[in-house]
Amino acid sequence: MKIFFVLFILASANFANGQCGLDPISGLTTISTTSQIINSYYPGQGNPTVGAVSITAGALDVRGNSTPIAAGDLILVIQMQGADINATNTDAYGNGVSGGDASGYLNSNLYAGNYEYNSVASVAGSTINLSYSLANNYYTRAFASGALRTYQVIRIPRYYDFTITGIGSVVSPSWNGNSGGVVVIDAANIVTINGSISVNGMGFRGGGGIDLKGATAGNTNGSTAITNTDYRWNSPITTSANLTGAAKGEGIAGTPAYVLATGNTTITTNTVEGYTNGSMGRGAPAVAGGGGTDGDPANNPAGNQYNTGGGGGGNAGTGGKGGSGWHGGAGNVNTYPTGGFGGAPFAERNINRFIMGGGGGAGTANNSTAANQYMSSGGAGGGIILLRAKSYAGNGSVNANGAAAVGVTGAGTNTDAAGGGGAGGTIVAVTRQNIPAGLNLISANVSGGRGGNMETYFDHGPGGGGGGGFIVTNGTFASTAVVGGANGLTRAGNTTNPITNTYGATSGTNGQVLTLAAAPVLINANNVASPCGLLPIRLSFFNASINESTVLLKWGADNAINFSHFEVLYSTDGSLFAQIGIVNFNVLQGQYQFNHFPVTASINYYRLKLVNTDGSFTYSNILVVRKNVPQNRITVYPQPANEYATISISVLSTQSTTFRLFNSNGQQVQLINTKLTKGDNYFQMNNLNGLPDGTYYLSAIVDNKLISKKLVIGMQ
Repeated sequence: MKIFFVLFILASANFANGQCGLDPISGLTTISTTSQIINSYYPGQGNPTVGAVSITAGALDVRGNSTPIAAGDLILVIQMQGADINATNTDAYGNGVSGGDASGYLNSNLYAGNYEYNSVASVAGSTINLSYSLANNYYTRAFASGALRTYQVIRIPRYYDFTITGIGSVVSPSWNGNSGGVVVIDAANIVTINGSISVNGMGFRGGGGIDLKGATAGNTNGSTAITNTDYRWNSPITTSANLTGAAKGEGIAGTPAYVLATGNTTITTNTVEGYTNGSMGRGAPAVAGGGGTDGDPANNPAGNQYNTGGGGGGNAGTGGKGGSGWHGGAGNVNTYPTGGFGGAPFAERNINRFIMGGGGGAGTANNSTAANQYMSSGGAGGGIILLRAKSYAGNGSVNANGAAAVGVTGAGTNTDAAGGGGAGGTIVAVTRQNIPAGLNLISANVSGGRGGNMETYFDHGPGGGGGGGFIVTNGTFASTAVVGGANGLTRAGNTTNPITNTYGATSGTNGQVLTLAAAPVLINANNVASPCGLLPIRLSFFNASINESTVLLKWGADNAINFSHFEVLYSTDGSLFAQIGIVNFNVLQGQYQFNHFPVTASINYYRLKLVNTDGSFTYSNILVVRKNVPQNRITVYPQPANEYATISISVLSTQSTTFRLFNSNGQQVQLINTKLTKGDNYFQMNNLNGLPDGTYYLSAIVDNKLISKKLVIGMQ
């Protein structure tokens, strides 16, 4: 009885086949200090389209990790901004629906939140050549050409085991309008979190508080002079007479003229308006909070004095409305109820699409100085945390909370309105396999930020609370917090009363926890042969043995989502395959097998067709079984190879050996430890497309002899 084994080996020198390039097969990276940044960030450039195999990146963000993108790296491409709004000066502002809350976005030209993983084939200057074609379109557009659009490219270190100690933390730089705000961790084995991962307040920025004394002659909302019920108008950087109102927050539809990043005490004044038809006023563009519309917009230099609060940002939850303005002594909260509207929820959120939390709008200010005007600013939204590992451990926390608005506090003459809180961000924590996730002692928090208090006077606008964020996982966290941020408060009646008056401000609504039924794995919908993007199934192994005239095929599927069945295909020439059987998928089953009898050919080819529930499919690599291979003869085919090569060899006795692949400089680039059975053996070396084109040499000690074979990769 003679038995032949065909091995499909998922291994290399320091790496194993991953869902998107080469995973390490060993090693531990430990973070034991605070505020460590592991990702490198680049602003995207141009407008790459579906099917493109390269993208152009801007300069490396010096605030992030300094490691540049290089061949073989794993990257994330994500569209940060890209949404159209109805920019009319009516209550249809935002979503175009009359009679609503003047917030939201249109369904046309909605690109924000699309993302995908990819692997880098090579880098030439600012051009990143990809291993797999793009699954999505990505866009950049300067404000002068229409609504702002931005995407970024993020380098993701490849880890085997990754540990954050109790005193360690991983963070991102704050979003700056081009890059930042996102942490991405990818590990082949276990991510242990005893410390924290935090992007609190690192998302879309709050509208910047700015002291304005009232509009002057020539002010305009685009058709008339600015009124105290308007929804939008240009800031003074565009129309110098428009010295009134407060800035909207930042979000997926644009960046306002004035913004404040978390932790800063000086606002940033941009060079362009950033929102179509203006970045000031109570209309809430998409997920960003609206700025205050003041009850007294003109009357310079004593105008802009009634001080309405800013609206909170949105994500999964809706932002709260900003508080009313000073009533001029009438004691009525409804005299000037024109605080900023809250940012709308992002309705398209799911595992394939998500965003940072929207920034809160600013409150109107007229009694500030250059040093303290920032107190009227809105809070920044939470950023994005994207985690993928075989499993998790530890008892730490993962945090993407929205930032609280600064608020108008302390002594002094600053008696202005407060801004809205930032919305909670997004946390995605998924496993590569359908095994216990290990998140049960880790907390996840994406709550909205609190609206700012107005404490230095009474009956002036507090800020609205930020909406709750979005959590996606196929595990169960110890606890989750998706709470909408509380609204800010002010005093009622006089300056000595307690700070308990909501004065028209409202809290944000709660966010969402989405629990997946199974572990998602990467797919590129445009190119099903690509292991990058978000594959309904992944084979953990695929091998075969032949006993006389029976071939036994065995395979494992450790990830599946929306998957139907396997079709077993057979060929005697490696070109024309016929179906010889169907094996149905079972969510409770991890391993499968199929017997092929009788087998009469001397060379036999097998592959699996992996069929999804929607009828789409992809193929496994081909397994080849040959008989009567000369002893110690090694054959490597095809030549040249691209994605993988099949290695055949016959040995005199069962033995363990190591096959090493060297480049033309003598550097080892892959390694496979395998067991050879007496007789003919066949196995595959995978992920060769991650190596530069060129000539390589495969060598091993077999039957106490050194054998070698040339392998050409990618060169025609």
